[in-house]
Amino acid sequence: MRTTIEKIIPSKLKWYDAIHVSGRSKPISFKNNRLYSISESENSGFGIRVNLDSKTGFSCTNALDNIDETVKRALQMSSFGDMENFNLPDNTTRSFEPYSPEIEKFNIHDEISIAEKIIDDIKSVYPQISIDLGISSSQSEVRLINSSGVDQSYRDSQYGFSISCTYIMPDGSRLETWESRSELKPVDCSELKDILIKKIENGLTVEKIESQSYPVLLPPQAFGRLIGFIVSGFNGVSVWKGISPFTDMKGEKIFSESFTMIDDPLIEGSPYNVPFDGEGLPVSKNFLIRDGVIETFINDLKYSERLNMQPTGNAYRGYSSLPSPSFHGITVKPGEKSFEEIISTIDRGIFAEQFIGLGQSNTITGDFSANLALAYLIENGKIKGRVKDCMISGNIIDLMKGEFTLSKDVERRGSTLLPYCLFPAVSITV
Repeated sequence: MRTTIEKIIPSKLKWYDAIHVSGRSKPISFKNNRLYSISESENSGFGIRVNLDSKTGFSCTNALDNIDETVKRALQMSSFGDMENFNLPDNTTRSFEPYSPEIEKFNIHDEISIAEKIIDDIKSVYPQISIDLGISSSQSEVRLINSSGVDQSYRDSQYGFSISCTYIMPDGSRLETWESRSELKPVDCSELKDILIKKIENGLTVEKIESQSYPVLLPPQAFGRLIGFIVSGFNGVSVWKGISPFTDMKGEKIFSESFTMIDDPLIEGSPYNVPFDGEGLPVSKNFLIRDGVIETFINDLKYSERLNMQPTGNAYRGYSSLPSPSFHGITVKPGEKSFEEIISTIDRGIFAEQFIGLGQSNTITGDFSANLALAYLIENGKIKGRVKDCMISGNIIDLMKGEFTLSKDVERRGSTLLPYCLFPAVSITV
């Protein structure tokens, strides 16, 4: 690959880097309790970025016997590219691979049998339930080279399991819930069926509430969706464009001292970890917020130059795209109380499991408003029943400035590792 590129590039070229990605996946899908599809796919591609006269051009291809023409197209496109005066790294090391050889043991027939058993077990409790289920195995290899001598590669693997249930209540209303896991290798996900059965059981009784402010307890997945509004403001692109609410606030104490948020590329067991970023820079933990103080923003080489900051090693790219800043994995420092201790303190509140419509909120200001797809009334420290036709609203930035309680229990959901969070007063509208 390097030889082909360097035969074509002109001597006045400032730099280039190229990425080759190849992978294969095996998804299995069940719809409405039955096997719906099985497929297997492979893909491979090459992308090159060149900097000529301080302007960057890019091109990509799936035809790996056509690399020379792809390089020529990138050179032609450079005159239309952005001005970029940074330099590429000259040394990249790989200390680990986000890969497990156990992924090779993925067996379609065995996975189908496991899925059918889980569906049958749930239906034995709720015969009228409709279940969709997905299982997937994927693995890929990434190779990155550049004009400074870097030539590194790594493999990754991912096993995904997701299940969603729709249960029609006696009054005709729908109770919908879902769970998922993502791992480096195939794991036993049968405990998800017990979680879903318990959620439905808790929701069979419907409780009425009034519109007012309630203590609201969020499990890690729901908490992650809300603080996603805060996370997006720490992307260097948002900061450079001036649309981040935290632009020019670096070093300022904005949030509660109880709030520490980290971008972490090394969350244990996460299939989203990477050994180096898409430009060959080393990765490490970056404190976005430490004890309520804004500490840093994530960026790639382009935006570190524009913001006059040190690069943070957060460039992500595929073979068909230019690098751009992206978060590796978000963690929030946990608290000191267990989930059981926290919920036991709630006399009357809401346990908000799932949202619908949260994406329509104002991500710039932190304002949110969403329907509660699945939520429960808590009375005297216990879940009493489901509440429905409710809307939650507020401002997550303001909430994280005030009082809240974080659990010492944490859960990894995808690329996040988060605790439960209790806010003492959030608006609920019926």
